[in-house]
Amino acid sequence: MGQTKLRWIFGILLVIAGLLLFMKVKKIAFSFAAGAVIAYLLSPMVNWLEKKGLRRRWAIALIFLWIVVLLAVLFLLLLPTFYLELGRLSVVLPERLEVIYHYIQTGKSVYPQNILPEELSRLMDKKLIQGQSYLTGWLEKVMENIPALLSSIGLMVLSPILAIYFLTDWRKIVDGVLMLVPGRMREQWHKVLQEIDYVIKRYIQGNMIDAVIVGLLIGIGIKLIGMEYALIIGIICGITNLIPYFGPILGGIPSILLGLSRSPLMAVKVTLVIFIVQQLDSNLINPRLMSNKIGLHPLWVVFALLAGGEIGGLLGMLFAVPLAAVLRIIIRNVYYYLIAPRDLKSTKN
Repeated sequence: MGQTKLRWIFGILLVIAGLLLFMKVKKIAFSFAAGAVIAYLLSPMVNWLEKKGLRRRWAIALIFLWIVVLLAVLFLLLLPTFYLELGRLSVVLPERLEVIYHYIQTGKSVYPQNILPEELSRLMDKKLIQGQSYLTGWLEKVMENIPALLSSIGLMVLSPILAIYFLTDWRKIVDGVLMLVPGRMREQWHKVLQEIDYVIKRYIQGNMIDAVIVGLLIGIGIKLIGMEYALIIGIICGITNLIPYFGPILGGIPSILLGLSRSPLMAVKVTLVIFIVQQLDSNLINPRLMSNKIGLHPLWVVFALLAGGEIGGLLGMLFAVPLAAVLRIIIRNVYYYLIAPRDLKSTKN
């Protein structure tokens, strides 16, 4: 058996062992994974400060000091308001859902009964009641878990501390990973890692800035039209905006329903605010931030989103597109290397 085959077998066994170990120590592994992700996202800022003349350790210290100050300000300004809005919403939500249910029943009574089959009408009523129970229960759980989350914040401090160590030796870690690759393949896989790095950083950083801007604009717009829960609606629309195509719908539906629970006119106002902000985002903000170049056809993006939603729900949809972009890069390079090496040479030339 050749040395190359032994390397491949060793690499596969190492990955399997790593996955099994991860399943056994999920909590610890999650802290290390989160620390690595934080370090990866902050590494461009550290490199930029290094080019400006700061030593790497001082650059890392400056960035984390800025992050701590920013998070402290956000927590002091936004967390009390968010907690109060969430508390008020948990109290009035059953009543608001009853109002929405009344509007739906009124709308059904306006039209002839034969438009919807009786079975479908009963099913819709059943699902509405189930949705009401689910939302109320979910909100109560969130309210119960917030104090527990805040009390366990000491455990979350581990990830930023690990990120500092990752950032300090980031270049050594990357070089160590490349050393696992056979020498004749090292240059090609270094290019693969660079391509993945470019796509992921561009996608994540651009999308995060875009989501913050969209959430902020929608929150301000909701506040200006006199609708309560502006902070909650802004956060919901900002987070869901990270999901291409479906994000504005996923964030818009609960926001519009909250407006409808107050009055039909308020629902129209909320719809207009979200529509105007989304038009600004799609035509002005997003193209300037993203250029939306991740190398995936829109059909593959939709497929990745649906698959991610099926596997991991909302969280799966958030990570579906960057993971699909990474898989595309890896599969393309593996195909060129194993199946069509001549095509690889022609692309180099």
